[in-house]
Amino acid sequence: MTRTLMTAAVWLVLAGPLAAQDASVTEVVERYRDWRGGAAFEAMTAVRQEGQIRASGLDGTLILLAEADGDLRREQDLGIVRTATARHGTDGWVLTNSGQIEPLSPHAAEDLRRDALLRFEGVLDDPSRLSRRPDIEIDGRTLAVIAVDFGPDADDHELWIDAETGALHALRMVRDRRESVVTFGDWRVVEGVRMPFLEQVTGDVGEPGEVRWSTIDIDPVTTASAWDRPEVVAAHRMASEGAPDSGPIAFDLHAGTRIYIPATVNGTATQVLLDSGAEMTVLDKAFAESLGLEFEGEVAAVGTGGVGEARFAKGVTLDLGGIAFVDRTVAVIDLAAIAQALGRPLPVILGKDAFNGLVVDIDFPARSLTFHEPAGYVPPESATELALVSSGAIRAVPVSIEGRAPVLFDFDTGNGGALIIYPAYAEAEGLLEGRPATTVMSGAVGGVRESGLATVKALEIGGFEVHDIPTVFPPAGPSAVDADRTAGNIGMGLLGRFRLVTDFANNRLWLSATPEALAAPFPKDRLGLGIRLDPGVIVVTRVSAGSPAEAAGLAPDARIVAVDGRPAAEMDAGALRAMLTSPAGREVVLTLEDGATVRLVARDFY
Repeated sequence: MTRTLMTAAVWLVLAGPLAAQDASVTEVVERYRDWRGGAAFEAMTAVRQEGQIRASGLDGTLILLAEADGDLRREQDLGIVRTATARHGTDGWVLTNSGQIEPLSPHAAEDLRRDALLRFEGVLDDPSRLSRRPDIEIDGRTLAVIAVDFGPDADDHELWIDAETGALHALRMVRDRRESVVTFGDWRVVEGVRMPFLEQVTGDVGEPGEVRWSTIDIDPVTTASAWDRPEVVAAHRMASEGAPDSGPIAFDLHAGTRIYIPATVNGTATQVLLDSGAEMTVLDKAFAESLGLEFEGEVAAVGTGGVGEARFAKGVTLDLGGIAFVDRTVAVIDLAAIAQALGRPLPVILGKDAFNGLVVDIDFPARSLTFHEPAGYVPPESATELALVSSGAIRAVPVSIEGRAPVLFDFDTGNGGALIIYPAYAEAEGLLEGRPATTVMSGAVGGVRESGLATVKALEIGGFEVHDIPTVFPPAGPSAVDADRTAGNIGMGLLGRFRLVTDFANNRLWLSATPEALAAPFPKDRLGLGIRLDPGVIVVTRVSAGSPAEAAGLAPDARIVAVDGRPAAEMDAGALRAMLTSPAGREVVLTLEDGATVRLVARDFY
């Protein structure tokens, strides 16, 4: 999973001043109203702002329209990337980094509503949502901390107000377990209301951003067209003009879990990895350089392994034979370490933007997929339909873990494992308490981290049930998996048991599977070895606690030259995977570089 986060998302908030530490919230709010403009501030029902934005190494323009009822539209143009997002009544949409319109997720819509409300006096009218927290000291000033409670979720909003002057200094937010702080400056009076013309943003992810507003209009005259969606260019074309689908496109299922599709990128033959969990299509840095692409900006690429760096390139066309994705803006990331871990080159990740606006039918037994235009598509008769829910950057499906109430899990064809459970949900449900577990190195974009590894006894999705799923439990910390708006991530180890048909345009997923596919045991590491294949030798990188490898005394940096008499030089990633997932009770004989032999008996140890 890869999420490219633009730090250009800027939050303008209005908040109240503070008196001494013993001042009540009501006194603070009254003082705040006076500081902001008194009656003029109370009467403000809308605001429109235009200015210059600098974020992620890019400069551009930002236009914002907000109304006191919770509607908000934000549109930014950073040259190579133009994005927009809006909530208006029951309608919500987002223009993505790759230039596509998508429905706004419920959480994102609520975030926009809160952003809008925080701009107006009305957010302070309900004393039950406001509370005083301990003061903080910044630059020798005492700032009062006023918390605004928007409802029963884990998000947090604090207004930091100068205890002596009553001036708003900053807003602190924690959303989806990520913290950001917006510091305000250059306050001016506009139509009787004090407004900040400078906003500076810092946070857990990405470089600081800044907005300097040039114009602010209080209670502007707006028309219905102010909320219209931007016009976008068609994102794909079928090989045959007017064809309803691409026809079957053959793919290779690398290591049984990775969908590689032959393609050309700007006329260069290559292969692409299909990844519904990537927010946008990604090119490997070296491959992008070989195409002569120019890069711009520098943004945070948040993956399962943490936070990495990405840049943007435009004018990229990916042709899969039966369908082409035309003139795309893509992220550029160094994927060399991920390719090494996969044991196969990874020049391109074809992301979620390939699923938008299309029905994608993935037939695993036939090793082929077909892209369909949604209009008139008829799903397989025997398939079960599920809701696909926008979870922000990607899509999610409802899943039940060991009989618990269904919760949303990210739908991720780029995850080669079976299941990841995120820290927030694992902690809330106590999923690791009393459960046999070990550790494993896991991750992708952003790096590799040590994570928990345990077995989930049962999982139900769409009425289908599977058992004994090896599950990764990553630690908390900035990454795509440290989230509380979805509970986890379903990957190809599980999804590959189904015939999958996705319809992102209409928020639907169809599943069908045979009983034999559902009942097949999941491959599990039964030796406890982390390994790396070097020329002619297998290098041990780590040993799992409680494993046969630990019991045998193996240690990191041990060098294996043969497995069951087969030279390491003859083994590829598939052979190594088969060795690590040997059935319980099988003996595996390792020959070390110094001639010693180590015998491991595979067993379940987590």
